[in-house]
Amino acid sequence: MMNRLEAGKDITGMANKGRFWVLISYLSIIGFLILNSVQSTKEGAPLYVIGLLALLPILPLLLFVPGLWLRNPRSHAWLCFVSLLYFMHGVDQAFLPGSQVVGLGLSISSIILFMSAMMFSRWESLRIKASGQTNEKAEDQANG
Repeated sequence: MMNRLEAGKDITGMANKGRFWVLISYLSIIGFLILNSVQSTKEGAPLYVIGLLALLPILPLLLFVPGLWLRNPRSHAWLCFVSLLYFMHGVDQAFLPGSQVVGLGLSISSIILFMSAMMFSRWESLRIKASGQTNEKAEDQANG
């Protein structure tokens, strides 16, 4: 059953907007982490070193790709918790000389990811629950 706040609202539309912001902020965090690894390596470093330094902080985010692809509300809820780690990393980077822009971008992107993933998780689970109730009512009418 939907709350009074959600009654009459388009849950599917709100979930789609939340998913849009999840994907945008998810990709921007990956971009800022790659930029941070490129900035932090010394000049003349081999490409595999830059790639390894970029891959290590991105690996935890890559674990959520299947859940994001399948629109799994539980994966989005767990992504909220992981985004807080990237927020802490972004705040830490914001105070280092020469990486303030990357740190601020990472912090802002992780805040957006946290809020949008949290709201998408709620709206998508409500949408799934509502569609399940609709299917149960249709089956009851067909059987009875």
